[in-house]
Amino acid sequence: MFPISAAMLLTAVVLVLLYPMWRRSKTALIVGDEAVLDEERVDLQIEKESLLRALSDLEVDYAQSKVSAVDYNRHKLGYEHRLVQVLDRLDSLAGVGLVPPKSKKSHGKPSGARPLFIGLMGIVVVAGVFGMYQLVYWKIERQQLAAAGEGPAAMPPINPVEMVARLEERLKKNPNDLQGQLMAGRSYTALQRWDDAGKAWRKVLELDERNDAAHYGLAEVLIRTADPNDRKVYQEALDHLDKALINVPQDPSVLWARGVVLIHLERYQEADEAWTEAYKYIPPGTESAEFVKKALQDLRSGRAPLF
Repeated sequence: MFPISAAMLLTAVVLVLLYPMWRRSKTALIVGDEAVLDEERVDLQIEKESLLRALSDLEVDYAQSKVSAVDYNRHKLGYEHRLVQVLDRLDSLAGVGLVPPKSKKSHGKPSGARPLFIGLMGIVVVAGVFGMYQLVYWKIERQQLAAAGEGPAAMPPINPVEMVARLEERLKKNPNDLQGQLMAGRSYTALQRWDDAGKAWRKVLELDERNDAAHYGLAEVLIRTADPNDRKVYQEALDHLDKALINVPQDPSVLWARGVVLIHLERYQEADEAWTEAYKYIPPGTESAEFVKKALQDLRSGRAPLF
């Protein structure tokens, strides 16, 4: 009778442990704070793909002479600066929440008329428990790594247009989603959908009036879409850039954009000061540093760059 009971017990243990591997649950394995981090990882992956796509398109357009050298370097500086921020954040999120909990050890001592048999059954059960837990945690880890874009089970390349469509559906349900609107503004900007980008950035400022990313993003949209003779639009862009600099006074992208606006407003001395400040925060010897240096030389020689 005892062997039958022991066998039934072992079978029950194995079935319980195998259940997570058999079932196909549609419920996410990560909840609470981990769910928020997982969503942030996906959003950052979307933005990374959008920025990479924008940089690739920019290189093609420049090679085909569709954009001037000035526009090429200006856009590249902004895209690369944001890409570095995204990659840094992805690095900081790497591995978060991927440590499985420690399994508990049993300290019970076998007893009864057949201690040797019970001991052997205990070894089998412990081995089964350890093996099944390893398989379960392996499965969870692979799914989490896939969500983070890492490891052999990583997600396939993201289609920015499809991901933006998903983001739009998300924002229809909750238009006051601050992070979603930020993601929309960046994605629309990368895809050069200027009207949509402007609406998204204004919505962000409605939700968070001090958001420096939104002030800079909206200023970029205004610069890209303004009539060269419309001083009112450039003044609005300057106001947004000045507000962004309150939070990020050493951001070279914001300082460069401020200089561009000041050129349009014919305030050349202030443009020189903005670009000189931007040059201080760009790694020396880089293409961006050389570009800003050349722009300053042209400005000081009386050849104000045309944008």
